[in-house]
Amino acid sequence: MSWRVVEHFTIYREEGWYGAHPNVVRTPGGNLLVLFHRSPYVGYSHHSHPLFDVRACRSEDEGQTWSGQHFITTDPLGGVLDFGTHTLADGSIFLHASNVALVPQDKGREGAEWVARAGIPFWVRSHDDGHPWTEPVRFPPLPDAVWGHPASHSGIARSGLVQMPDGRLLLPSKATDHPDGAMPFFGMLRISRDMGETWEYGGRIAEDPVAHFSEPAIHLTPSGRIVVLFRCHPRPGATSEEVCLALVESTDGGETWSPWRRTTVRGCPGHMLGLRDGRIFTTVGTRWPGQRGCLARILEPEGSDLDTAPVLVIRSDSHGSDCGYPWSVALEDGRVLVVYYYVYSDGHRGIEGTIVEEVS
Repeated sequence: MSWRVVEHFTIYREEGWYGAHPNVVRTPGGNLLVLFHRSPYVGYSHHSHPLFDVRACRSEDEGQTWSGQHFITTDPLGGVLDFGTHTLADGSIFLHASNVALVPQDKGREGAEWVARAGIPFWVRSHDDGHPWTEPVRFPPLPDAVWGHPASHSGIARSGLVQMPDGRLLLPSKATDHPDGAMPFFGMLRISRDMGETWEYGGRIAEDPVAHFSEPAIHLTPSGRIVVLFRCHPRPGATSEEVCLALVESTDGGETWSPWRRTTVRGCPGHMLGLRDGRIFTTVGTRWPGQRGCLARILEPEGSDLDTAPVLVIRSDSHGSDCGYPWSVALEDGRVLVVYYYVYSDGHRGIEGTIVEEVS
């Protein structure tokens, strides 16, 4: 058995606007919802734009057609820097985000210039299939990290989330304890025991004096093993081809974690989707010449073949390296939809989708 790409299509593209970093979820009502960052287009990558908000396009026919974009949420203090979205067992959709606060450059002078600074992360949720969303709620501070500026989205970023059999939600992320907010960042964990209404600190799960960890994916295997794949910069100034996914795992429900190790999966960030038969559909963003887009590996249920599974090219032809960030969802017919952002020939960024299927 092998996998193949069936088709590519555009979900969101709009002149004058920059679309990036999509998530895709199946709503409790069965629709597909693709959420993404949007801000005014200025001709280049600008991920700390204070007008970045979250928009979404909806499909009611398994991705054959998509609605126009509509507003989901923003941070009242500025823009959204990074986010993750998850449909939970209680029928809600939970979105957690980092932010950039818009603050005066000189707080002692009226009429000062305004600048974007890293702020305090927040969460929102929808109890009605992704239509109305709650107002942002701030996450509590971390006891061993720099909180807000100058740390870049410390505490919550683009991250996976997993619900454990005992009802706990495990949300990995990154933070730094350097007073100036500098790298390296360590991997850490948040835990909720009430379906995301309150959060407690679960401690550090990946750290190194040199390597930098961020943007984790998380997955629970059939045996109960928790697998986390962090974006890993193995050294300061690492090139796009050196950046890889680093693995940590827990076999005791997240109480203790293995030492981190580099995998053979190049690129960042990763995403893991559990298929119906237990296998893990793993994607990663790629940004080097000749491979600007995203790749996939389909793993056995316990993920033991992460380093050796065949590589499937999802997309490689983005017109710039500011691209990728794949997120996947299973379709009703067994195929998989992968969404990611893409640079078009005119320099605009938009949200693309690719459907892949398994063939005999």
